Order: sequence, then structure tokens, then C-alpha cells
Amino acid sequence: MTIDMVGRDDVPSERRMRQLAMVTAVVAIAPLSLLGVAVTAASWWEGATAAIGYLLALGVLREWSLDRYPRRAMFALIFTAVGWGVGSLTASSPISFVPLSLIGAMLLARSRRRTLWFVVFAAGVAGMGASALVFHPVTWELVTLYLVSPALGTLFITGVIVFSEHVWLVVRRLKVAARTEAELAVANERMRFAGDLHDIQGHTLHVIKLKAALARRLVATDPDRAISELDDIRQLTSDTIAETRTLAYARHRLNLLAELENATKLCQAVGIQVRTEVADGTGASPHELLAQVLREATTNLLRHASPERVTIIATPDRIEITNDGVGAEGAALRGLARLRERLEANRGTLFVQHTPPTFTVSAHINSPSVETPARSAS
Repeated sequence: MTIDMVGRDDVPSERRMRQLAMVTAVVAIAPLSLLGVAVTAASWWEGATAAIGYLLALGVLREWSLDRYPRRAMFALIFTAVGWGVGSLTASSPISFVPLSLIGAMLLARSRRRTLWFVVFAAGVAGMGASALVFHPVTWELVTLYLVSPALGTLFITGVIVFSEHVWLVVRRLKVAARTEAELAVANERMRFAGDLHDIQGHTLHVIKLKAALARRLVATDPDRAISELDDIRQLTSDTIAETRTLAYARHRLNLLAELENATKLCQAVGIQVRTEVADGTGASPHELLAQVLREATTNLLRHASPERVTIIATPDRIEITNDGVGAEGAALRGLARLRERLEANRGTLFVQHTPPTFTVSAHINSPSVETPARSAS
């Protein structure tokens, strides 16, 4: 059995599993073993030797772990082997093989060919018991007590140990899987939050940069227009602070028509001609992902391209943005890659077509809408 080297910390759940495995083994093995010692021990020292062997086995069982062998396992194995050997030679303790079998099973449970090793181990325990037949008259009772019982008993004990370890391992894997799933959920939520924060602040900061540059040029020639641009910057800053606050409390939602109006104003502010086609009912679309695509595409064309004309087509389930500026395709794709993943997760698609001198971003998402005539605006 291959043991996963994960979850090594001796946390309370790990201790509980060790206790459960130990109780399972003790309940399955101890009662008959103690009864056998009480019935078969011919003298007090034989009973004491067997009792010490059981205590050693219990100590090894107490340190049982999926990741390492108990520290005193080899000493306990040697002591219990000697005890079983003496009990067999004197034919005085037919049940003293149990501590040896228990410790040996724990040591062999993780070997690669454990079935073969279990059979060999059971044969070895039975072989040690067969020494009773050498120095005592052979009877069916002696064969049963020192040959058959040790072999079958050892196989039973190894089965109990393997079953306990298997249950322990399954529970550990389930706990690790649950912990990993929780960590992935947290990581995905952090990525989503970071992406939304980028959509809000990255877009606004670039607009502020453009408006600040425009205001600087207009200070001398058109002070009133420069003041208006500065007022816009102040309003954008206030809006961004508010949007960031709502994002922190998971209340931020985008509106496609509002983003369309914002994109149009931004493009016109820098001298870009804008043509829009908006289908009736677009404002009722439940998919804010389309608004995010429009915002990201607008930011990209302002940052990476120098277009003269931009065309925006919007329907309840589709958005398409085309510009005639040759932009940096790699940068645009990096910015839209995350939105593509989110659209695909919502049964949508996002395509980017770069055919100089045009650059087109098109997104579609399933929506219970109907085809309606489009109205044009320029």
C-alpha cells in the first residue's frame, strides 16, 4: 500500500484517527488473546511474559502512524519473537504469537508486495510454533495450537491492520481533498477580486491620465475647458473610490448601457469618431460580463492603439467593438484572457480578430432574448 506523504501534522483529527484505528485493532484482537493467556498460561512467569509482550504491542500501536514506523517497533518485534519462541519450545503459551503478529503486521503493512510478505510472515510464525512438535509428542491438539492457529491468527491480525490503515488513509485523503478544495476556492475568489479591481481602477486611472494630459494642454488656451476636465477627474476619483468600496462588499455590478455611454464619451474626448448600434432591450440584459468586455476593450484601444473610428454593436446577448487602429495584439489578449475564461464558464464565447488595420473584440453569452431591430447612433 502506497502512503501519501501529506497531512503529517498531528492535528486533533489525526490523533482521533489513530485512536480509532487502535481501538479497532484492540477490539478485534485483544479479547480472545487475553482469554487465551488466562486459559493456557501454566505459571505466573509465562503469563507475565505474555502480558509484557501485549503491553509492548500496545505501545507500538499507540505510536502507529501512516508516515513513519514506531520508534520501539524493532525492540518490541525482537522481544515478542523471543517470547513466542520460548513459549513454543516449552509448549506452554500457544497464544503468545499474537503480540509478534500484531507488531509484524504493522511493519509489513506498507511493503510493496505486502500480500506475499504477509504469507511469508504467517509461515514464519507458524514455523516457530512448529518447534513445539520437535520436543514434545505430536498430537492433533499440539498441531492445532502451535501450527494451525498461529498461521490463521497471523493472517487474521494482518487483515485487521490492513483494513484499519486503509480506512485511516481514505479519511486522510478526504480531509486533504476538502482542505485543497477550500484553498482553491479562496485562490479563485482572490483572482476574481483582483480582476474586478483591475477592471475598476485600471480603466479609471488610464482615463484620468488622458484627461490630465488634456487639461494640461488646455490650461493656457481654454481655462474653462481645463477646469471642466479637472472636475471630471475629481468625479472619476470619487466614483472609483465608491466602486472599490462596493466591490469590497461584493455589491459591484456593471451596466452595459452605462458602460456604452462612458466608452463613447471617452473615445470622443480624445478625438475618436464613435458609431454605436444598440438593440432594443439591451439595458435589460442580466449579463454584466458584456459590460466588462466593453470596458476592457475600451481601455485596450485607448492604451494600445491609435484609432480614428470605433464601432460598437450591442444586443442583450452580444457585444462587438471594432477599431481601425493597429494595436498590440499580445497586450489586448492578455487583458481579455481572464474575461474569456469567465464567459466560457457562463456558456459564453469571446473572440479577438486582429486584421490590420482593424481590431475586433466580440463576446457572446447565452441570454433568453429575441432578435430585435437595431437603432443606430453616431
